[in-house]
Amino acid sequence: MSKVVNFGCRLNNFEGKKIEELLVNNNENMVVINSCAVTNETERQVRQTIRKIKKENPDKKIVMTGCAAQISPDKYSSMTEVDKVIDNISKLKSETWTSLLDEELEVDFKEDIFDSPQDIRPSLDNKNLNIRESLVIQQGCNHRCTFCIIPFGRGNNRSFDPFYLIDEVERVVENGVKEIVLTGVDISDYGSDFDYKYNMSNLILDILDKTKLQRLRLSSIDCVEIDESFNEVLEDQRVMPHLHLSIQSGDDMILKRMKRRHNSKDVFQFVDRCKKIRKDISFGADIIAGFPTETDTMFENTYKLLRENEISHLHIFPFSPKNNTPASRMPQVSKSIIKKRAKILRDLGELILKKVKSKLSLPREILIEELNSGLAIGYDQNYIKHKVPLVGVPVGEVIRV
Repeated sequence: MSKVVNFGCRLNNFEGKKIEELLVNNNENMVVINSCAVTNETERQVRQTIRKIKKENPDKKIVMTGCAAQISPDKYSSMTEVDKVIDNISKLKSETWTSLLDEELEVDFKEDIFDSPQDIRPSLDNKNLNIRESLVIQQGCNHRCTFCIIPFGRGNNRSFDPFYLIDEVERVVENGVKEIVLTGVDISDYGSDFDYKYNMSNLILDILDKTKLQRLRLSSIDCVEIDESFNEVLEDQRVMPHLHLSIQSGDDMILKRMKRRHNSKDVFQFVDRCKKIRKDISFGADIIAGFPTETDTMFENTYKLLRENEISHLHIFPFSPKNNTPASRMPQVSKSIIKKRAKILRDLGELILKKVKSKLSLPREILIEELNSGLAIGYDQNYIKHKVPLVGVPVGEVIRV
């Protein structure tokens, strides 16, 4: 029986779920590695997983796809354990997996992800939908942050048609989905590739106006790409009051060296703006600890930004130089200092989360996603996980505690 092993982001995991659908009638003994290339360490784990699977299951065919495969196809096709490498566009095409069953048919590898990608709309079958589900609204990224290789695995920004997306929301809601998370590579850049004015805020407002969706969340957003219409988005109580921000650093010089679009003042202003609209709002952030040239003072600026804005759900990434990126050629911070700074930020995140939890108003509105040993498990409006001792409450119910 075939299976998929996913690495990386929410988008990749969603696509891995789609690949599983496409393999459902595939009786071949196959393992698909849906890879990530965000750091060298991630790719090391990918290679390690491939070797381990092949060693434990020598009869299994291993097919490699995802961002690492797109960026470095030769590296993975040269691995003796790998039987086939599939590009990031072809991996969502049903004919790709049909062709793999026929040894005489070749699956062409699309090497240039920037040249007319012709994306497949990633849509799950009704029977495979969860209570909380992702909606992929765009692919790719137009920006070139100095630490990031992902645009070369995903291409430039391509936004999916809003009419399709609204219809997709209607379909999944009719099939039991209660909460949708807008997902992509750079969702706050949604619509910038259209030849008419339409952006992420417009899409959200149309979804809320034209569907019966109960709850909507956003994956990571870039605060400087958010327009004034987002105020109206936040005012709608169906939009969950938790935003995850792609901040990366709180120091302006480091942000400049990262080639980010925002500075620290932009973050302070955005957080303040959102808090004025939704008093119960909370924030998370992606932060890189120990970016090249980061001094103690620069690190303190990041610490201060997180503490003063009470940003609690922290994804802390110890800097790891990615091959062929500008940041990999900059003066590096020692690994011991990076490790120390990452721990300090994680500890700060735990302290802030406790403080945020103590200030949140009641009741907590928890969408039950799982039942296990007498516990109802789910997330509240501020993306805090709860395990409540309840019996007889169905999955998909919103309870108030």
